[in-house]
Amino acid sequence: MQARNGAALGALGMVLACSSSDPTEPDPPDQIEHTADFTDPNVCAGCHERQFAEWQSSMMAYASVSPVFNALESAGNRFTHGEFAADGEDPLFCQNCHSPISVAQEEFPSFVDMSDQPSRDFQSETGKHGVSCDFCHQVVSPDFDRSLLGDGIANVSLTLSPRAPKQGPIREPVDNGYHLMKQNGFIQTSGFCGGCHDVRLSPPDAVTGEPFTRLENAFTEWATGPYATPNNPYGKVTTCQDCHMSAYPYDEPGVYFEGRVAVSPADTPIRRVATHYFTGVDIAFIDFPGQDDPSLDTHGLPIGQKQRREDLLRAACTVEIDAADSATPGTVFPLGVTVTNVGAGHNVPTGFSQERQVWIELTVTDGSGALVYQSGHLEDVAHPETGEMQPDGNLDDEDLQNIIGVIDPDTFETPHENGPDFNQRPAKNLGLVNFGNEFRRVTPDGDEEVFIPFIANVMDNGHSLPPMTPVRNQYDIEIPPNAISPISVAVRLRFRPFPPRFLRMLVAARPDLVSESIVDKNVTVDMADSQLLIPLGSRP
Repeated sequence: MQARNGAALGALGMVLACSSSDPTEPDPPDQIEHTADFTDPNVCAGCHERQFAEWQSSMMAYASVSPVFNALESAGNRFTHGEFAADGEDPLFCQNCHSPISVAQEEFPSFVDMSDQPSRDFQSETGKHGVSCDFCHQVVSPDFDRSLLGDGIANVSLTLSPRAPKQGPIREPVDNGYHLMKQNGFIQTSGFCGGCHDVRLSPPDAVTGEPFTRLENAFTEWATGPYATPNNPYGKVTTCQDCHMSAYPYDEPGVYFEGRVAVSPADTPIRRVATHYFTGVDIAFIDFPGQDDPSLDTHGLPIGQKQRREDLLRAACTVEIDAADSATPGTVFPLGVTVTNVGAGHNVPTGFSQERQVWIELTVTDGSGALVYQSGHLEDVAHPETGEMQPDGNLDDEDLQNIIGVIDPDTFETPHENGPDFNQRPAKNLGLVNFGNEFRRVTPDGDEEVFIPFIANVMDNGHSLPPMTPVRNQYDIEIPPNAISPISVAVRLRFRPFPPRFLRMLVAARPDLVSESIVDKNVTVDMADSQLLIPLGSRP
């Protein structure tokens, strides 16, 4: 047991400095009895009610109990015979990010003792709160030794000190009767977020030659892009917090509100404050606080993560159509669709970008409404394998038509064939344009796309949209000889968190955690759209 617990702590990538005798970490005030290294966030709510109300609806709070996370982690452990369990070769790799306090408190058992139960079954109530107040506010510095490049980035390369004063951005904080406080500028930097929001797997990349594969690359995309410099639309360095903890997207990045950090004591000064919604591109797939709430908070912003997510996504990109002024029946008509990431400081999509879907839906019709061409469309079909015995009228649970295939839940292999919307570029300018990145497997026999990270040895991150870089794709549309004028072109840029085939693989692997009803909640958001009418001329 001791060896297993030691491995778990080492895997977390944090230095746990718990001794209250350390002179750099004073004991808590005498009037407060601290019986645990980590405080349940419900206790923090007593003084920090606004921050708690915002955080409790966030994906930070959801991280540990997400059924998709628990099912994927469980399926991965089953496939690798416990590689990511507490006693595995890469101990608690998944929980390090999603359940850091439970890892620090040594709550997870060995692979055998888990008996195929999801990791959330072994967590304390405090641990189930995912990335909570005490985790972020008791990180004292990056942990350079734990990071694969010695840069303090990725895989929770952070130094966590549970009994240190609460770390925060406020200069000259006011002491209170519950905890000590310390100003620490690290918490305001993008590097703080980079401790978790790059994820690097230890096997080397078979194409780039790097000593690891970049499973998630959000921080590096920011650090190597224009928002890490003043060379962006706002003329200043724009950090992760400036977008995800500010008034954005309802105001420019870096615009913050003013208020009291705590409701007690009553004379707490009014200062600049950060929001704690941590708005991103996900919402909860289970009953969870604050997901769909159109009412406004004290700052006049939507409370619901659904509403905030949609507004964030719609601020990210623009779509433009370019084409000739007229078309001729019976000929090939080229048109271009340019997508520009104008509002994200990293690529779009980012994070678990190989499973994100951002794609162009193009619909071309003639003046009678007859369909001329379509790409990126979804078709409603039955899915008896997950209990949907007939089409249900919902398109959010339907796969794109570029490939046809089902992921095997035991081997993760996906025998597949090209579908009717297969991307034919560069040979022919037709087919699906999907900006999601790809898992690939490169062997001496060839290079193929795979659909689960556990069998990939290359993370192809070259498909997503970099900041401020227009990306144009051309479509060569055959106009029928009998087409009626005018030609109507409609484009939507669409987003959803996961391909339905990925979620249905999890249904097959862990039906106790993921069901068809969860697949249905994989809601698609329209990020941008554009339309164009093109008159038809006479045939030459």
